[in-house]
Amino acid sequence: MRDPIRRFLHRGLEVSGLIGPLHRRQERRHAELSSEPHEDGLPMPPAALIGAVAGTGSQRWYSQRGKHDAAWFTSMATSHGVTLAGARVWDLGCGCGRIARWIAPDILTSGGDFIGTDINKELVRWCEANLPGRYIRNSLQPPAKIPDGDRDVAYAYSVFTHLREPALRAWLAEIARVLRPGGLALLTFHDEAYAAAWGPEAVRLSLQSQPLVIFNDALEGSNYLSTWMHRSAFVTFAEEQFTIREIVPGRRDEPVQAMAVLEKRSGRAPR
Repeated sequence: MRDPIRRFLHRGLEVSGLIGPLHRRQERRHAELSSEPHEDGLPMPPAALIGAVAGTGSQRWYSQRGKHDAAWFTSMATSHGVTLAGARVWDLGCGCGRIARWIAPDILTSGGDFIGTDINKELVRWCEANLPGRYIRNSLQPPAKIPDGDRDVAYAYSVFTHLREPALRAWLAEIARVLRPGGLALLTFHDEAYAAAWGPEAVRLSLQSQPLVIFNDALEGSNYLSTWMHRSAFVTFAEEQFTIREIVPGRRDEPVQAMAVLEKRSGRAPR
């Protein structure tokens, strides 16, 4: 009986909106418990901001994983014939700059342009004050404050992992609007391989019969809600605006999400 009662009470908190303050308090607690000083020669956000996007306040993790993921995006773009140095790049869901801190300097020093956007105004404010590039707040729904066809590359790490299907589709269309024809999008998501290794049991079971599963269905756009889907489902969403270049499955040996490499088709993106 305990599990059904617990699920009922938990859902009541979600529906009432009370889960928000509880989730934020838990984030702050995790950040405080796992905070540790770390120097890497770049500005370091406070543990509370790291915790808001990562569920941990570890500066070491933030630095090392940010550098790793920046290199991953860079190498994936290069493998598809696109050099980020000198390009016009958009970091969708930049958080407190975990990846941007490593990518933006090279882009800017080589004559490119870098924009980061995020739903959280505190994170955007910190990036604007401490990191190279331009940083703009976006809402849960598009549009972003970027002109049509303005970017060569857009990347997003763990953004589509926190959106319901309507917002997911809307942001794919928005990325297509912002990219020039032939522009590249590098987007991570929770696929069935990642779910099998790292997902909650309820998600793994639901994905056996459903193409897309929402876990903790509240606070869309935050780390509380998580979205899981089959790679074929993501392809179905993306191919409305893009040519699918590559889908890299999620890792089972370490928690690395799946990545979709997409090319914007020529012609005007649908709205």
